[in-house]
Parts: sequence; structure tokens; C-alpha cells
Amino acid sequence: MKVAPLKTGNKVIVPNCFKAKSFVSRFMGLMGRKQIDPNEAVLFPKCNSIHTFFMRFPIDVIMISDEGVIIEIKETTPWRMLLPRKGVKHVIEMKAQRAKEIGIQVGDTLSYDGGWR
Repeated sequence: MKVAPLKTGNKVIVPNCFKAKSFVSRFMGLMGRKQIDPNEAVLFPKCNSIHTFFMRFPIDVIMISDEGVIIEIKETTPWRMLLPRKGVKHVIEMKAQRAKEIGIQVGDTLSYDGGWR
């Protein structure tokens, strides 16, 4: 998986954002892990819904447009499913409550070094 910083403006908000592009990395996501570090996130490009089956901890799900604009932020627990949302082109998963801690909100624009795709 490619690793690059996730930013808002020039500010790095997550230093280690992993881009899940391969079938295996997309399938596995955060499954099987006991936790996710606050400085990590997983980007699922070309994705507009997720599930948390087989996960052991709650996460924040950041749903963004093709341009990186945050459409929705949702904290979810294991064994849930978030269905497709209008305008969502990519999904980012991070530690629960982390979006609030770093101060991002709906309408903010995020960037990923290396592009969303």
C-alpha cells in the first residue's frame, strides 16, 4: 500500500495515510487489527460505502467528493454497514473521534499526496 500524508491546506492532519488500491488491501482494510494509531488512516479510492464486519474497534469514516471535499463524517462501531451516499467518491477510515480531535468538518477540503485515485 502507498503511504502519504493527508492534509487540509498545508497542514498535515494524518502523517501516515495508507491508500488501499489492490483487491487484498481493500478487502482487508482494518479487519483483524486490534486498533489504529491516531497518526494513521486508510484511504479507499473510488469507494462510496464501507462495512465494519470483523472489526474490533469503532472508527471515524470520512466520506469525500472527487475533489476531496468532506461530504459526511460518521463514527461507526463494528458490525455496521454504511450505504452509498450521493456525491461520495472516496472513503477514509481513521481512529474513532480523531476527526473531531484534528478539527475537520463537513465542507473542509482534504488533499492526499499522490492523488485520490
